[in-house]
Amino acid sequence: MQFARTYPLRLVIILPFSFLFFVAAVVFSFISYENSQALARAMGQNFAHELAHRISQYVQHLTKVMPDITETNANQLLNGNLSSTQLAQNTPWLLAQLRQNQQLSFVSMAFPDGRYIAAARPPNNPEQIEIASNAFNQQHHLIGYLPDGSDHPGKAIEQIKIAYDPRQRPFMQCALQQPQQPCWGEVYRYVESQIYGISLSKAVFDPQGNMIAVVAADIALNRLSHFMTQLNIGYGGVAFLVEQHSGKLIASSNTQHIPVSAADGNRYTLKNHPLTWLRDLPTTPPDNLNQAPFRAAGAAYLLQTKQIPLSEQQSWQLIVILPTQEIAAPIIAQVWDTLLITLLLLLLLIFIGAKLAKEIARPIEKMAKNASNNSLEQLAQQVENHHQCVEVAHLSHSMATLAKAQLDSIHTLEQQVHHRTLELQKANQRLTTLSEQDALTGIANRRAFDKRLQSAWQQAITTNTPLTVIICDIDHFKSFNDYYGHQAGDKALKTVAQHLQTHVRQGSDLLARYGGEEFALILPNTDLIQAGKAAEHLRQSLFATAIPREDMAPWVISLSLGYASLYPQHNQQVAELVQQADKQLYMAKANGRNQVQPPSAASI
Repeated sequence: MQFARTYPLRLVIILPFSFLFFVAAVVFSFISYENSQALARAMGQNFAHELAHRISQYVQHLTKVMPDITETNANQLLNGNLSSTQLAQNTPWLLAQLRQNQQLSFVSMAFPDGRYIAAARPPNNPEQIEIASNAFNQQHHLIGYLPDGSDHPGKAIEQIKIAYDPRQRPFMQCALQQPQQPCWGEVYRYVESQIYGISLSKAVFDPQGNMIAVVAADIALNRLSHFMTQLNIGYGGVAFLVEQHSGKLIASSNTQHIPVSAADGNRYTLKNHPLTWLRDLPTTPPDNLNQAPFRAAGAAYLLQTKQIPLSEQQSWQLIVILPTQEIAAPIIAQVWDTLLITLLLLLLLIFIGAKLAKEIARPIEKMAKNASNNSLEQLAQQVENHHQCVEVAHLSHSMATLAKAQLDSIHTLEQQVHHRTLELQKANQRLTTLSEQDALTGIANRRAFDKRLQSAWQQAITTNTPLTVIICDIDHFKSFNDYYGHQAGDKALKTVAQHLQTHVRQGSDLLARYGGEEFALILPNTDLIQAGKAAEHLRQSLFATAIPREDMAPWVISLSLGYASLYPQHNQQVAELVQQADKQLYMAKANGRNQVQPPSAASI
């Protein structure tokens, strides 16, 4: 009887496997290298896109409030709420705007005769708020004053020893060139400073066509460079902003590597920059991500450009550059390390498999066949006691023991997963509660307020019911803090919060700490008349509580309140309601505090 030609098990395993491994290794190496290059580009593109998006959001956050500030101040001048003669009367209003908008450096007013006054956050010391004016000295020097208790000019703190004429500054020149229209002035250096800024200004004219003043809002551009530097771009990448119309640099993520200006103060453009490789940047349309790298100075780079629209037809261009070699190097190194480790492991497995194939293959194959159609429970009961190979019998016992252990482990794991799931749910609930609670007062925080307001807004639209927002502010709280100290101030905030909490309807209304010494209430299904009564009740009840203070009359803590109420419609924004209530609050404060300011007839 003839048998078919046979081969040793080791040879059957080693030769085909070695050949296939060689082919697979070559194919895998080629594909891995190409994929690593593609992955590096994709990572770089995604990273550049996300980076550009974050910087764009930050720029728009800095500048979005500037048109509203200039328009509001222009209207206040025309309405007579701001004075063009008694400039010191305007400082509480200007300071309130500056404090409310942390991104602004100056909120200013300049007059045709050269007088100038502003609420200032000095670019070199942004933590300090002061009043800057040239109107209170005969030499017209620009002097900084600390606000007094009523936010009027107090003690002089600094003085620029040159005459300051706002008519020579870009913000006023731009406004005069475009009457009645908001205007972005040229980027300029602050007086006696190395820091650049930019203003949005507007000239205000009376009905006879005579110019009253130029109002402006200003941001310091060093904040942009500081923000981009803090992003820690990595990969040896850089990002910088340029003006769309002139190509001049505005800010850079690495001002030492890519300076914005020369020593004489003149800002560079891409075409005259001392770094030659910047001059080789390809001309690309806005919001474009180059799929293929470009080469400059012998190196390959990924380029992301993004147009950032501001307002009034002004836009900046953001450019992000990443060297592809820096991105791809770690990935390619990991690919080669993985290939080497894979080769060594496979060679080791081939050697061990050839040694054990003859002794182990057949009995294991038999056990595998017997076990292939059985469940884990059946495998746990299968024990081969009479096999001639002691090792196989032991393996059989071990497999049964392992199967039993696996069953026990699965049962234990299921119990642990169930227990951990319950714990995680409880922890998530506690975290949700903490994230929506003000740590100091224990009432809802701003996040909870915004979330509830959106929900109440949609509910009011569905049910066609009124929705009211009340915003209140503790009068002269800064003076209270200065007199008693921050610990007493925190205690006063808690006391006021607890008092207000006792006067809201449980289950429907929401009291939240809106920010600092401000509190906000959401009153669903509450019309304008009811809202006025509720606001007045809150003011009177707190005043009657008579929480004492010795720093100023009326010698007890009082509240200024503003409120707004409307029937929400689909074509309205929830921000309109909050803005109206906030506006009434500022009018209540401007009109003397310790009062409720109802909405005007024009805004209802």
